[in-house]
Formats: sequence, structure tokens, C-alpha cells
Amino acid sequence: MRAILEIIVFVSGGVLLALEIIASRVLAPYFGNSIYVWGSLIGVFLAALSVGYAVGGRFADRVPSPGVFSGIVFLAGLLTVPIPLIAGPVLEAIARADYGPQLNPLIGAVVLFALPSVVMGMVSPFAVRLRARAVGTMGQTAGTLYAISTVGSIVGTLAASFVLINYMGVRAIIQVLGFALMAMAVLGWLVARRQLAAVTGAALAVLLAAGVSRAQPIAPPSLVFARDTVYHRITVTDEGTVRYLKLDNYWQSALDLERPRRTVFAYADYMHLPLVFIPTPRQALLIGLGGGTVPERYVADYPTVRMDVAEIDPEVVAAARRYFRVQPGDRLRIAARDGRLHLRLAEGAHDIILTDAYLIDTIPFHLATREFFRLAKARLAPGGLVASNVIGALDGPDSRLFRAIYKTIREVFRTVYVFPVDFGQYGSAASLRNIIVIATDEPALSAEEIRRRARELVARGVVTVDRFTAAAADLYQTPIRTGDVPVLTDDFAPIDALIPTR
Repeated sequence: MRAILEIIVFVSGGVLLALEIIASRVLAPYFGNSIYVWGSLIGVFLAALSVGYAVGGRFADRVPSPGVFSGIVFLAGLLTVPIPLIAGPVLEAIARADYGPQLNPLIGAVVLFALPSVVMGMVSPFAVRLRARAVGTMGQTAGTLYAISTVGSIVGTLAASFVLINYMGVRAIIQVLGFALMAMAVLGWLVARRQLAAVTGAALAVLLAAGVSRAQPIAPPSLVFARDTVYHRITVTDEGTVRYLKLDNYWQSALDLERPRRTVFAYADYMHLPLVFIPTPRQALLIGLGGGTVPERYVADYPTVRMDVAEIDPEVVAAARRYFRVQPGDRLRIAARDGRLHLRLAEGAHDIILTDAYLIDTIPFHLATREFFRLAKARLAPGGLVASNVIGALDGPDSRLFRAIYKTIREVFRTVYVFPVDFGQYGSAASLRNIIVIATDEPALSAEEIRRRARELVARGVVTVDRFTAAAADLYQTPIRTGDVPVLTDDFAPIDALIPTR
């Protein structure tokens, strides 16, 4: 029984940490992948382990039976397997009720993962009680088994992060983890000579597997592609003639399949505003690919430009190529690499650096700090500029994130322009929207000169995107308040505390 105890403790530790890693991909489609999601998961799993250790130790003293021990392991698996089946309705209900960006993931983590984690936490102290032969060796026994559990946790963490997520869907991974615990329980019963329990457990596991396979959700007819990666859950859907790319719960890109040059999301046209300041760019860099609508249009429309793209997720690159007609070549080079690392390794100077990696509540903080913008500035050619797509409000209760990013950029660049998307149509400064921020060290142009240049570029046929002149006219000239927001730095970037709460 000694060997099987150690194996079960190892597997249980591995399943627990693998489940914690995969849990982030369960919550992300509903609540994003912010620090609140990870904080909720880590807190809930640690709290559940604490309860499990206490309950398991007391229970083991009262009923120190190998059969009961295997029953606990089986129960942990039984509680884990159905998680993917109930996750959708549970998280959808929480999202609709909307308790806020902090409570939403915390409630979801408690409802879905607390109970199975508590039961898994009972395994190690129960195993210590079964292995203990004398008080004089209790410390050694406990230390050995907890070390084995920790090693299992390390293996589970690495397996989930580096292997499983690349080859299996989230639902399948969670169910495999649950059935692994049930298999360990059956093995434990066999070793303990509890044949009836082993046969009953095996039969129940088989019936559950059959039921789970039939209960898998049917993909909606609009779904073209879905995949979980180490960074996102990627979904591609067709709604009428428009194809959409979604990362977690955020709409990222759209392509009209019948009219591919039509802009679906207005902000993409605003990303061409750098042409007002640099009409014949030669070298451009984009951080964040999405569906590739912006770089594809740059390369198609501006024959002088050569565009490099840094996209951290190689699966996003693959989806853009397969489903959004992105065709890399000599003038469009795509690297699956973090944007800041790409800037650090970049050779030569860029006329335009575009950043399109911010989501409304998932902000890569290292792409929004003073150090990042200083690095970007160092990679610009003379007269070059940085244009960032920020989601936020210009003023009001939801504006703190935008205003902090604006303040940070002003620390680095002499001139900063703000172009709120569709501000001419929907002019509330307190409304959440895409905001294109353009920063340069060149002297500031007047609003009239910006509009004049935009009209001229359209008249000459240089720029053909639909909303270009309207975008230029949306220059925001009201002073932006920055006294109550911090400059974001690598040392201090409280991004999640600044994110809009709605």
C-alpha cells in the first residue's frame, strides 16, 4: 500500500495544480485574463487547500481506512469531471448579474473549483495518517509525502502549461484530470482488496465518461474555429458575410468576406492617421496582429511601406493567415514574439510604430509604461511617431486608465494627439471607446492643418479607407486631466486598479 499511496499523492498534487492553470482558460472567455482572474484563482485554490488539509487530517484520525482514502480520491475526480458542463451556464449567469471585475471571477472560481479543491486537499494529510507507524517518524513521513505532492504539482503545472493546452481543449483536459483521479482511486481499492468498491467505481467512471461524451455542447453554426492557447481562447465566427476574431471575451478583428476592403470596426481606419504626419512611410512596426486587417491594408495601399508585426501568440498568427487572408511576404513580416522584446531586438529605424495590444481589461502592463515608450522612441527614425489604440474614456469615472497612459506618453514625447473614434457622431467624453493616441517629437500641427492634410491625401488617392477625413476631424482638443493618475512605470503600473469597472 505504501507505493500506491505515494503514487496517488503525486497524481493528486499534479491534478490540483494543472486544474488551477487550466481554470484561467475557463474564466477567460467571460472575465478576461486580468490579474483579478489570477488572484481569484490562486486565492480560492489556497483557501480550499487550507480547508482540505484541516478536514482531511481530522477525518483521517477518525476513520484511518485505505478504502475511505480511495473514496476521497474518487470523490475529487467525480467533482472535477462535470466542471466543463456547468461552467458555461454558471459563468454566463455571473457575467449577466455583473458583480464587478473583482467579484465576477472570484465568485466563478469559488462556485466551480472550491469544492473539488477542498477534497483534493484532504488527500495528503489522510495519506500521512495511513503511512504513519510511530510518533518518532511522523515528521519524516509527513515531509516525504508533502514533498511527493509538491513534485506532482510541479509536474502538473508544467504539463498543463507547456503540453496539454497545446494539444487538447480545456474541456477535455479537465475531464482527463478528473478521470485520472478516479482511476487512481480504483487502483487504490484494488491494492487494499476492496474489490466491490473497485468494480463499482470503475463502472461509475465508465458510465460518467459515456454521459460526458454525449453531453458535450454543440458548437453554434456560426462557429468556424475555436482553440485554447497558452495566451487566449481564440474563436472565429461568421455572422452573415462578416467574419469575426475573438480573443477570450473580446472582439478583436472583423473581415467582410464579400467586400474585404470594407472596414467593419471603425478604429481600424483611425490607425491610418499616421499618414497625415508621414505621407510616405517606409518602415512600420505593428505590435498585436489580431486578424491582420490593419497591416494588410497598409501593405496593399501604401507601396513604399514595409511592415513588421510582432504578435505574441503563434496561434493568432495561424488563425489570421488561415481565416483572415493575411499573406506574409517581403513587405509584411510577422514574428510570433512579445512586442517589447521585438522592439528590443529590432534593427534599423521605424517611421511608424503602431500598438494594438490593449484590451479593455487585459492590458499588458509592460507595453504601457514609460520605459516601453522610451524604447519605442529609441527605435523611431527622425520625425517618426508612435500610434497606440487605447480603449477607455476621455473623462469621467471610466477614464483613469486612458488618462494614465496619456500622462505616461506625455512624459516621453513632445507632442501628443488624441483621436477618439467616432467622437464626431458620439461626442460624450465619458463614453468608453477606442482612442488613437499619436505621439511624436515633431512640433504640433493645428487641427485645421491636420484636416487639410487628410483631405489632400484622400483627394490624391493616397489614403482610401472610409473614415479617414472624419478621423482627422475627431482630434480632441480639450485639455486632459492627469493630476489624479500616475505615470506608469515598470516599477509601478497599477493597470488593473485603473481599468473601467463596467
